[in-house]
Amino acid sequence: MPTAEVDGIGLSYSENGEGQPVVFVHGIPTDIRAWNAQVAPFSKKYRVIAYSRRHAHPNNNGENILESTIQNNTKDLEGLIRSLGLPPVHLIGHSYGGFIAAYLAAKSPELIKKLVLVEPGILTLLVKDPKNPAQLLSLLIRSPSTALSAGSFTRKFINPMLDAYHRGDLDLAIRLFADGFVGRKRALENLPQNVRDMLKENSKTIGEVETKLPIFVKKDAGRISAETLLVKGANGPKVLHAIVRELSKSMPNSEVVTIPDSGHFPHFEKAELFNEKVLEFLSRGQ
Repeated sequence: MPTAEVDGIGLSYSENGEGQPVVFVHGIPTDIRAWNAQVAPFSKKYRVIAYSRRHAHPNNNGENILESTIQNNTKDLEGLIRSLGLPPVHLIGHSYGGFIAAYLAAKSPELIKKLVLVEPGILTLLVKDPKNPAQLLSLLIRSPSTALSAGSFTRKFINPMLDAYHRGDLDLAIRLFADGFVGRKRALENLPQNVRDMLKENSKTIGEVETKLPIFVKKDAGRISAETLLVKGANGPKVLHAIVRELSKSMPNSEVVTIPDSGHFPHFEKAELFNEKVLEFLSRGQ
């Protein structure tokens, strides 16, 4: 697998197909393999680039997970796109990778042709500082259902997951992550073996959940000029659905599609339908 060097950071990537470039950005705790079900179908029409972000398998860029910020990952992504001579690209990002993709699209719109955000984890659209009690109270007043679902999700899954992570019980951390984000109990056991292996091999990147997020609010989303498809899984976390709603209201050049019978990972939970919807979106106007 080739490696691109971007300011001293090695990024393993794959390249398949010919045509307009499509770049895939994975979330937590996955890697380049998160897009295995997309590479072959998309590469029939496009030049497909998938890569592993700085601390994901199989990269070896040190162990300081907390420096794997949205800003640093955005610099990595921009460097990869420019070093491979790709722009403008169709950019597809999931979860934490969706925040990275949106951040780049707002910062450097000339790099992006079309944008696909899959349940992007842009929490600052709801509260600028999730640790600020006054802002949490403000969210409760503005949108009680969103605030209550976010609080419940944090208590049931995020806090226990991080407790397990800090104790070094990465197996339990991954199980809690899967239950919360796929949306059912014993979710890990019901995922394909290759997906389970990928999650476990990237368990250390759960620490990215604790990185300090940049402020990204509605006016930042409104600066995204690229035509955008917002994708959510029907059974995904309600707080992420709230983020999709905020984005759809802030981005006039956007549309929303829901993948039924799917949680937070529609690209491998319901890959065939996900591929159909995204490929149709990318093909419009060509």
